[in-house]
Amino acid sequence: MRSILVSAAILVAIAAHADWKMDPFMISLWGGPVDEATAKTFADAGFNTVMAPYDKLELCRKYGLKAMVMNATPEMAAKHKDDPAIWGWFVRDEPQEKEFKDVAVPVAKLQEADPNHPAYVNLMAWMNLKAYIDTVKPRFLSYDYYQWWWGTQNQFGRLEVHRKAALEAKIPLICWVEANADPRWEWGKPGATYLPDNQVKLRQSVYTALVYGVKGIQWFVESLIFEHDKAGKMLPKLQPAGEDIKAINGELQALGPTLVKLTSTGVYHTDPVPPGGSAFPADLWVQAKGRHLTLGLFTDEAGTSYIMVVNRDITMKRPVTLSFGRPVAEVDRFDRQTRQWVSMPEARMMLKAGDGELLRVE
Repeated sequence: MRSILVSAAILVAIAAHADWKMDPFMISLWGGPVDEATAKTFADAGFNTVMAPYDKLELCRKYGLKAMVMNATPEMAAKHKDDPAIWGWFVRDEPQEKEFKDVAVPVAKLQEADPNHPAYVNLMAWMNLKAYIDTVKPRFLSYDYYQWWWGTQNQFGRLEVHRKAALEAKIPLICWVEANADPRWEWGKPGATYLPDNQVKLRQSVYTALVYGVKGIQWFVESLIFEHDKAGKMLPKLQPAGEDIKAINGELQALGPTLVKLTSTGVYHTDPVPPGGSAFPADLWVQAKGRHLTLGLFTDEAGTSYIMVVNRDITMKRPVTLSFGRPVAEVDRFDRQTRQWVSMPEARMMLKAGDGELLRVE
């Protein structure tokens, strides 16, 4: 009888977990506010989710920031299961495969205590995803791969592997992006500074992630985004890299409500096809003319088709022309400034370096 009751409880918990959906689109970072002034700066910079200790929950609530609560307990999770100021409960960053079973224990306890908010775990980009998902049973898949620090050669291969794993598990995908593209920061080398092409590199990282269907961008790390005093205390002022991120966050705020509801159905590249990427199949219903382009296909719950096209090139603008192998009544472009759909009489455009556009096809 006890085993039957336990099994029933597990089934109920699983059913409750399946009801959780990621909304809104996550715009987060490694770090959180320390006082009123920094909390306001986080909100003004376009973040909607922060990492925070429990005693900063009310501060986050006041400024409309969802909290990824650190050092959470099941009792804490149960108490706040209906709290809209909670994003989730932080468990672990970058566990090794041998630690998956240990990580699964607090994840299960927190998610049983709180079916409305996920337990948070982040992976390094080269982990065994099947073992992780089968063992930990996460509600989402989060990973880090910092292409400007670690090398651009694996960026698209990692995106595709994680995209496929998330789709197969029917869970949302989110990823980390480095806040400052100077690799000397990562390795602690002297001379680390702000590079003139920082914003275009960050934008390319973000839009090439969006085209693979990610539903959240997490920036690493707070110390590269905010100014600090000589004692290391965070100040309510953005560094130049933080200003870049604020601009991109504004675009994510505009695109997010649409992107978070879409399902990725394919990602293809024009020449030169990057390592780990796929070329356009000859029979695909949409084709893109232009070099260094990546095109992602999506659908919404109503079956409407969406396209995101991205210029992978960080050095120059690139023209793109789309052609269709099926009848198309209308193509609309999402205007990030007005947050409105605008009709495109011709399916052609000029993409800025590292930038992307979201289209709706009917």
